[in-house]
This record gives sequence, structure tokens and C-alpha cells, in this order.
Amino acid sequence: MLSKGGDGLGELFLDGIVEDIIYANQENGYTVCVINCGNEPITLVGIMPCLAEGETIRVQGSWTMHSTFGKQFKVDYFEKKLPTTGAAIMRYLASGAIKGIGPVTAERIVEKFGEDALDIIENNPHWLCDIRGISPKRANEIHKSYTEQFGMRTVMMFCNEFFGPNLSVKIFKTYGSAAIDIIKSNPYRLCADIPGIGFDKADRVAMSLGVSADHPERAEAGVIHTLNVAAMNGGHCYLPKEELTEAAARVLGVDEQIAFMAAERLVSNQRLKSFSVGDMTAYALEELYSSEVYIAAKLHSLSNFKFPYVLEGLDEQITALEERYNIEYAPEQREAISHALTCGVTVITGGPGTGKTTIIKAILEICNILKFSCVLAAPTGRAAQRMFESSGKEAKTIHRLLEASVSEGGFHHFSRDEDNPINHKVVIIDEMSMVDTNLMCALLKAVKNGSYLILIGDPDQLPPVGPGNCLNDIINSQKFNVIKLDKIFRQAEQSLIVMNAHAVNRGEMPVLNARDNDFFFVEKQNSDDILGLLLAFVAERLPKKYEVDPLEDIQVISCTRKGALGTKELNAVFQEALNPKSPKKSEKKYGTVIFREGDKVMQIKNDYDLSWKRGNEAGMGIFNGDVGKILSIDTRNESLTVEFDGRITEYDFSQLEELEHAYAVTAHKSQGSEYKIVVIPAFDAPFPLMTRNLLYTAITRAKNMVVIVGASRVLNIMVGNNRIPVRHTALKHLLTII
Repeated sequence: MLSKGGDGLGELFLDGIVEDIIYANQENGYTVCVINCGNEPITLVGIMPCLAEGETIRVQGSWTMHSTFGKQFKVDYFEKKLPTTGAAIMRYLASGAIKGIGPVTAERIVEKFGEDALDIIENNPHWLCDIRGISPKRANEIHKSYTEQFGMRTVMMFCNEFFGPNLSVKIFKTYGSAAIDIIKSNPYRLCADIPGIGFDKADRVAMSLGVSADHPERAEAGVIHTLNVAAMNGGHCYLPKEELTEAAARVLGVDEQIAFMAAERLVSNQRLKSFSVGDMTAYALEELYSSEVYIAAKLHSLSNFKFPYVLEGLDEQITALEERYNIEYAPEQREAISHALTCGVTVITGGPGTGKTTIIKAILEICNILKFSCVLAAPTGRAAQRMFESSGKEAKTIHRLLEASVSEGGFHHFSRDEDNPINHKVVIIDEMSMVDTNLMCALLKAVKNGSYLILIGDPDQLPPVGPGNCLNDIINSQKFNVIKLDKIFRQAEQSLIVMNAHAVNRGEMPVLNARDNDFFFVEKQNSDDILGLLLAFVAERLPKKYEVDPLEDIQVISCTRKGALGTKELNAVFQEALNPKSPKKSEKKYGTVIFREGDKVMQIKNDYDLSWKRGNEAGMGIFNGDVGKILSIDTRNESLTVEFDGRITEYDFSQLEELEHAYAVTAHKSQGSEYKIVVIPAFDAPFPLMTRNLLYTAITRAKNMVVIVGASRVLNIMVGNNRIPVRHTALKHLLTII
């Protein structure tokens, strides 16, 4: 049966019996099936979890034309309907949809109860015991399985009004048939329990249920939401009392006193932590505060560990390395190598060309002589790859080192911890400026006392995307051995990239008019002119002159996502220039974005559950910042395959929110990566984004060449803008009071 939708938008309703399940993803509910709709077979595609052959369903959606499989019906909403005829009931029960009923039992049930069979199963399951082979226990299992099946229908109908099919499936998988009761009793539980549902979505449900603006549970959810937003958007691990109550009251639309009372209640039930920093009262999420406390305590413990031996002859070994490789270490390099293998915690900082890689190589050589096992790690896959290329030793992402996985609820779990620590004597972490509080806490839980922890990074780069500022807090606490490398070595002095990066970091304008070097600037004022020249450089001039691949070797780095020269617009423009539409390339529209075979894409969130293969090797996890290329798009099975540095992984279309184009990326997203050529547009953007450390970070991503196109006036503003937003973190305070 087919009828027009009542919303005037041209959507249709179909009623039919499921004839065949062609494909079903058990994780997200995406299904391809065939229904009989008035003796006409129709292919349905969409989110329809737990379907079984023989079920009667009603779907809402629209017709689409698939290039390979022809006419299909794309489902936006579905509900299961009870089969009414004996034949339909028989087929449904025989399909295996109900636990405890197979074809023979189905025939016996329908033979005895006819069209009343489903009513008996739901309301009088003990009557099933009259049928040969059904015990009371089995009758109860049949009843439970049946009610769960149609409990899902009720839950999906309720949740679809607010969340759509993907989140509705997550809700049912989390709460089961009790979902509606749980949501009605406290809709704000969704924020904590269901990834992808924040305060605003839960609040919409609450308002529809008549929850008052000043309801205690709403106020508490608003306070937690405010702290979560502060953590993810501002990097804060806590908020001062006045900032929290003002911001939460604004979100809730209530008086500040209501927000304050909610915060105090949350402290009482141990969901928030209240503490003092000087004369200020601070509030933090309990988990985040506990992480900072743990970091401080563990660093103190590692640093103060009394090694039961004394390493003798380190200076002689360092000298032997100098003679072997015909080099001379600077005094601070010798100090860094020596400290790294005599102190529990060593911090090594420095900009480009200051010899950090040389130090890592020396430490590895001496560890080999001492028979110390050593492991290298970095926050991103690209950074780990750089460590491997420069040191010759395998390096892992921190997530891989900790053997990260994901729970069914979408929350991460690390197999390596205090009970199952990293089995290495020396742990070297690079790109420490990118490591946030949560990851640092997880890392330290896996490092044994008696290990040598060596933290390497550049504190002048951008802070972590997540909450915290661990590297700077550790340095500024003045509690640990910090070796700052500031000498630029002779080979690096020949690079204008290195010299200009250090100039920018000192607040000086870079040299812009050099010839025959690795740093070029072209003055352009107008956005259209800047864009035109960017296109010419990336698509034609640079690849032709330097024989480089525009996708693999060139990276455009912008200071913002928005605007004509932000990454969003640049990606659309560069996609058409570098990977234009073609009949030979499949594509998928996702929101306003079109993904196409051959596209350069970036993973924008950690996904511990994505599996990948690389030859005979297999693993789990694709992480924030990983850049790859779309190999294929399978519109029939709603999947997309991407290669990340040789690792092949497959995405369901429902996971495409995890990907974005990477022809142009922000400076934050570029951290930890290195590119042969970096191209930077210099244009007027919001002042908080036109910062010195953002420009410095972008320049230091380049290995062979930097090209800046834009206004020197803008560069002058960025160099002079050393405004670094304050991050409220407790780590420095905690380290100083231990």
C-alpha cells in the first residue's frame, strides 16, 4: 500500500511484508531489504534495526534512483506492525525473529491459536505450554523476546520525534524496552549515557515533557553542560565560581543563584569537585579534576623514584657517540641525554632545528648499550610516523601504545594501566604540546615507577584541542628537569623556514623577500586574488616546478574554518580543482558535503572501534588528525573505504560525520604532521585567531618549503599578537603544593 505523506513535503508511506533481508548492519541498524507491497517487490534502504522476514512494517521516505541497482525507497522512519493473517503470522514466527520459535514450533502455535497467536504470546504466554515441546521456561523466553521486539517499535516511535533513527537505535541498545520510562523520569540522563546527545537535545525532550526551567535536574545538567563546553571549546579543566554560575545561568535562562545551588548539589553527590586556587573557588568535573590530581601525583612519584643503581660512564658513552658519528653535541644536548637516563622525568623543549631528533637518536643508542627497552610514542599517527622516519625505530600513537578500545556505549578504554603497565624501561613521548589532560592521565597510569619518562615538545606551539595544558604546566611548575634547546645548528641555519619560524616566535617579522630559498611570500590583498593564486600554486605551479604530488606533498593551512579563505570553502574549491566530478568516480552527498573517490580526507575524532588492515597486519583505531584518501564508495552497501598511510578501513555512511576533506586544514589539525610544502593564506580573520603561535605552528609543519600568499599587514598583526587565551587548569597548582 502506498500513500502520500501528510506534511506536504512529498514524502511517501509504504506498508508491506518483509520478503528478504539483503544486508543488515547489526551495529547501527542500516538495512537493505525487499518488501511485498501489494504484490510488488520494493527495495528499501535505511535505518531499520532488528528486522525479520515476515514482519509487517510501515515506512516513510522517498524514491531514489541508484546508478547500479535502480529504483529504491530511502527510509527516513519506520515502525513494525503486527501481522494480522494466519499466513503472515506463520511466516513472521518461522523467521527466527522470536527467540525460542523455529519453523516447526511456529506451525504448531498458529495451528492451535490461529490469528490470536501473537495476542497469546504477549498476554497469556503460559497458554503456550499446551503445545508439545514448549516448557514454562521456554514460554517465558518467547514472551520476553516478543515484547522486546515490539518494545523497540514503541521506543523508536517515541525517540524518532527528537533524535532521528541513528540516535534512537543507540538509545534502545543502551536502555532497552525501559527507554521511554527512563527518559521520562530524567531526560538529562541521555547526556551522560548516549554519545552524540548533549544538553540541548536532552533539553528539547525535557521541555516537551513539561520540565520547568528551574527544575533541579535541569539546573544540574546545565551546570555540567557548561563545564563540558568549557573543557572542549576552551580547554579549561575548571571554571571559577563566578564564571561557572554566570555561564550556566545564561544557558539555562535562570537566576545565577539557581545555577550556584545546582553546582553545590553536584559537589555533594560527588559529580563535581570544589576546591581553592589561591583566593578563588573553582568547580571542576570530578573525572577531570581527578585526572589532574593523578597526573601531579604520578609525575612526583616518577621523579622522586630512587633507582637502586647508578649509571656510570654516561659522559664517556656520549663522547663515544660524538666520535662515532663525527659530531659535537651542544652542552644543553649533552645535559638532556644525561638527565634523560638518570632522572625519572625529563622534559626537553625546543623549536625547529635545535637538535631534538639528535637527542632521541643518542638516547636510543645508549639504551641499546645498557640493554634498556625503549618505546617511542606521539599523539597522532603522522607524528609517530615522523618519529620513526627520523629515529629509525618504530613509534606508536599513544592510543596504540595504551591498546585503546571502545566500549559498547562509545566510551574509550585503555588495556594498559596500573594493573597492566607498559613493559619498557624508557618511554619517550614527542609532540607533548598536543597531549591533553585525559590522555596524559591514561599514559601515566601505564608507566611503571622506576621507568624513565622523557617528554619532548615545543611549548610555543598551539595547546591541545582537548582540556588541559600539560606541557606548559609541567614546565612552569619548576618541579622537573627541563632542558630548553635554543641553539640553531649550522645545517638548520641554512633554512629560511627554521630561521623565520624562530623570528616569528620572538615576535619579529619573517624575511619575506629572499630569493632561491625555501620560504616565499606573495603580496595579495583581495580574497579573490589570494584564492586564485593559492589554486595556481597548489594545482599547477608547485607540482610542475618541484615534481610533487598536490595531494600527498602539499598542504594548505588556514587559521580558521569559516569565511572565503577558511578550510570549509577552500576544501570545496580544491576538491573541484584536484579531484573533479567524473562518471568514473562514485560519490556520496553527506549534508552539504560531497565525498568522492580520490578525495583527500581527515579523521576528526578518535574512533577506537574502526578496524583496519595493512597487508597481513590488522589493527583497531583511526584517530583524530589521521589523513587519508578515499579509495572507493559502495552506495549499495552504504560504505566508504579510506586508506590512511597504508591502513585500509571501511566506514558506514552513518559514520561520515567522522570525516572531512583535508585539502585545507586548520593549524590545530596540522599539529604533529609534516609536509614537504606548506601553503598559507594570510587574510583578515577574527583577531583571536590571528595569533603568533598559530602562524608559528603552521610554518613549522613544513619540511622543504613554505609559501605564504596574502597581506604582509596581516602577518605583522599575527606576529605582534601574542595573546594566548588563559586555560583554567589545576595541574601547575597541584604540582607546586605536592
